[in-house]
Amino acid sequence: MQTHPDRLATLATLFGLRPAPPERCRVLELGCGDGGNLVPMALALPDSTFVGIDVALTATARGQGLVDALGLGNVTLLAQSFESWWPEPESFDYVIAHGVYSWVAPAVRDRLLATCRHALADHGVAYVSYNALPGGRVREALRDMLRFHTAEVAEPAERVVQGRALLRFLLEGWPAEHDFAAVMRRQAEGALDRGDASLLHDDLAEVNEPVYFHELVAHAERHGLQYLAEADFFEMQTGVLSEAVAETLRGVEDPIRREQYLDFLKGRMFRQTLLCRAEHELDRTPRPEIVERLAVSTPARARGGPDAEGAVTFEGPTGSTLATDHPLVRAALERVADAWPAAVWARELIPTGSSPEDRAALGDALLRSYAANLVQLHAHPPALTTTPGETPEASPLARHQARSGDMVTNLRHVSVRIEDDLGRELVTLLDGTRDRAALAADLARFLRARGERLAEADLHAGLDRSLQGLATLALLRS
Repeated sequence: MQTHPDRLATLATLFGLRPAPPERCRVLELGCGDGGNLVPMALALPDSTFVGIDVALTATARGQGLVDALGLGNVTLLAQSFESWWPEPESFDYVIAHGVYSWVAPAVRDRLLATCRHALADHGVAYVSYNALPGGRVREALRDMLRFHTAEVAEPAERVVQGRALLRFLLEGWPAEHDFAAVMRRQAEGALDRGDASLLHDDLAEVNEPVYFHELVAHAERHGLQYLAEADFFEMQTGVLSEAVAETLRGVEDPIRREQYLDFLKGRMFRQTLLCRAEHELDRTPRPEIVERLAVSTPARARGGPDAEGAVTFEGPTGSTLATDHPLVRAALERVADAWPAAVWARELIPTGSSPEDRAALGDALLRSYAANLVQLHAHPPALTTTPGETPEASPLARHQARSGDMVTNLRHVSVRIEDDLGRELVTLLDGTRDRAALAADLARFLRARGERLAEADLHAGLDRSLQGLATLALLRS
């Protein structure tokens, strides 16, 4: 989700750039793997073009197979190293490098940032993720242990087996009362929870060098780039700190130093940094009126009724809250919450004849909610429906994925799990040609082939519930 052109365009807009509209843009991904990031975007944005490049021949071949199976004509996957490839100048609006910078040699990092600068259009945005210091020191310690244990193991699958064995050994052996064990235990548990590919890429990789934020920014500046923002806007905020500390940080005028001190306080381990061309003058304080050019989505709900002062508190799934007694703000948040997982244009939340003060109050509340991770803002909201129609349709990618596994990519560019076989079968049937009667008949045949049976009334009732559930998961196209 953080790499999607919608997210990149939204943040660029907030900070004063004029980015290409996501629905008509050009995207480059350096280190694209099997295209798992690009393909869902290409399906959702058919009038945009996507180019991925990766040295892994097996991965790109697998990705090309998916591109061909879906009949996509706006995706190109190149099987080569980006060090040996040079795009046309200013030929991309968005450049993505996820999981590359910390995992390659210094010369390749230079080439990565040089490619970003050379490829980016005038108001383009580059996304670069990397392991960050000081928090990365803890992860480095665990990585050193894993690499020591697997130093004589060459075969990747066996390295993973041996790595997991060591992690279990350490978790069993670290004394609970030791400070060192308390620090390391969380890292080891997190490593065990990751998939094999992630464990190989992160903890068992030959190169994995975390850097300080200010070092990344200085490196980018040498290549004619500047810091724009973090892909998660809320990560730039000071809300988790005491008011005294937050006030001190707000007094630091240099945004780079301020962000670096914030990393010291948070012990940040990972960053998703956005860069743009250095010659642009950015607006470092996003203005509430800009929000009117964007759309809003949120799963937040009002927590109870108004309090004694008439304020209603909205709470999101991560615990973030906003209390408001402003009628326009309350009505807007309730409307946006009711539309979830779809988004509503902010301008549609402003009644005709609203005063400038009310408009400013709504813009400020939405911006504060975005900073608190209570709402998401969108330059190009996802094209989905929350009401299953007569012939409901899931994306071709979700239907393809449901045939082989329980994880599918929804229309908000998020992976979601379809728990049961019948649910996955239903997803595969949602090609937009079947009405409910046809879907029920096909599901009944599926059950009979498995030696199972449902009463017709139960099947139809279950189908309606399932379709609504899939809509809630952002899996049905509008």
